Amino acid sequence: MAEIEIEGVDERDSSWEVGPPGPGVGPRFRVYLHSSGAASTHGATWAYDVTGADVLQVIDWAQRQAGDRLTYAVALVYDDRERERLEPGHGRGLVWLVGMDGNTTALDAGEASALHRMLHRRTQPVGIPSGDTMPHGVPDPFNDGTSQRPR
Repeated sequence: MAEIEIEGVDERDSSWEVGPPGPGVGPRFRVYLHSSGAASTHGATWAYDVTGADVLQVIDWAQRQAGDRLTYAVALVYDDRERERLEPGHGRGLVWLVGMDGNTTALDAGEASALHRMLHRRTQPVGIPSGDTMPHGVPDPFNDGTSQRPR
């Protein structure tokens, strides 16, 4: 298992932030859904970007799409303007928040643990309070028949 560290910090050490979610405002999350096997997260991948929601709503949405057959991962999409300036087309990156790319082969204990937890969430989903669920009416491709889902 990866070593976990927790340390106190001065909350004033950050110099910028992105506002709360709203139409056209707030963070961009990327959800990966994988047609995983019983003991492996490898498989076909569907990716969706979600804006206007907070991370709990995004996790709720991802879990509803994944059900008990797919695995999911959630990342924060980060656009690095300086990197884009230096390497056009390479400024966008991901910060993994839940899980990781399911088609990655674990290189260390931390990655192996993340992949194992992704498999475990199919039967033991993350608890989301009712006030933090994704609102009704958003696209629901894996539950409304608009996406080709593995059987």
